[in-house]
Amino acid sequence: MSWPIPVFIKIEYPKPISWRLWLPTLAAVAAGAAGAVLLIWPHGKSTQTFQFWATLIGAPLVACALAFGIRLNDWEDEQTDAEECEREQQRLRGMWREWTRRHLCVLDAAAFPASTDEIARFAGAKADLPGNSDRSITFDWVKGRATAFRRARLLHLIVRRFADTLALHKEVIVTLMLDDASHGHDVAWTKEVMRIFGHLVPGTTCHVEVQSAKGSVQWITRQVDTVDPATRLVIAAQLWADEEQEHEFSEGAAAFLITPSAAQAGSICRPMASTRDTLETGLSQIKAYQVPPERLALAWFTRCEEAESTAIRSAVTEDPKDSTVERLLDKSLGLPGPANGWIALAIAMEAMRGAGPQLVVWRDPASEPLYLCTISPLPQKETTV
Repeated sequence: MSWPIPVFIKIEYPKPISWRLWLPTLAAVAAGAAGAVLLIWPHGKSTQTFQFWATLIGAPLVACALAFGIRLNDWEDEQTDAEECEREQQRLRGMWREWTRRHLCVLDAAAFPASTDEIARFAGAKADLPGNSDRSITFDWVKGRATAFRRARLLHLIVRRFADTLALHKEVIVTLMLDDASHGHDVAWTKEVMRIFGHLVPGTTCHVEVQSAKGSVQWITRQVDTVDPATRLVIAAQLWADEEQEHEFSEGAAAFLITPSAAQAGSICRPMASTRDTLETGLSQIKAYQVPPERLALAWFTRCEEAESTAIRSAVTEDPKDSTVERLLDKSLGLPGPANGWIALAIAMEAMRGAGPQLVVWRDPASEPLYLCTISPLPQKETTV
């Protein structure tokens, strides 16, 4: 399902009036008019008068002016209609471009994958990242600990990471995006967030809401279309439950501090849900309407088949000799879970600080559509000498 952007037909402008065709035509019209004057001129009436010569010369001129004027008027009408159609198409394209480029303003983001805490290493094309394909990885600092401890430790790390910025705001909405097992303990998560906020950011009022991590695209889409003046901390997490014997995903989390606007910030643009049948159309729409003139610098993938990532990378590449680089995150992060889309977004935003636009592609568990999301990474951190 690509965006419902209409296909704009090519505007056909009328061809310019060709004098090579019209000079013979006007000559024939003039000759016909002159012949008509001679034919209808009264027999026996003098031809050596001003009236005769004025009629003989004026009639062809008037006939040519009428014939050419009618044709010129038709041409101007066609030209005006074409110009108005083109202006209307440009207006509609501009509205669609503005619609596709609506985004969340991300003041800061942080990724917490279980496999590594060195997020900057993902920026290197030949980075020596851990190989965890088809493995479920847990956080090293919580091995053998109960879920309550892991939950508290993870939330403490996240809030502490953003504490200085959060302290500048009187109120913050914390949106928890949780896996199914964690979502069943939403009360415990909410209480823990409130406790940690009260300890680390005592001057900031915290409001907590809980969502399913699998609804990431729907949530982002709603947010980009909503005028929301609130500062929001989005925390997406996937943690193992105590009773789990076989772990279906690697643990991990991501956090985003979203503000209504900021001079220096990254952005998460309107995402797209696309099927295999509409993928080509969807990618062409992203390139035509959403992505700025510079090409997509990187494409990040999680829970995608290798053939899909190859097809997407080829589709967004303008120059075959300079193809878009891909990052297959599952090879390093291990088995993907419901929050992997959020984790991929956070890794791309944090690892590629100061870089150009990126494309993040993921699929939720037991979901057919691919989700395509264009982001602008966070700006470079200011350094003091």
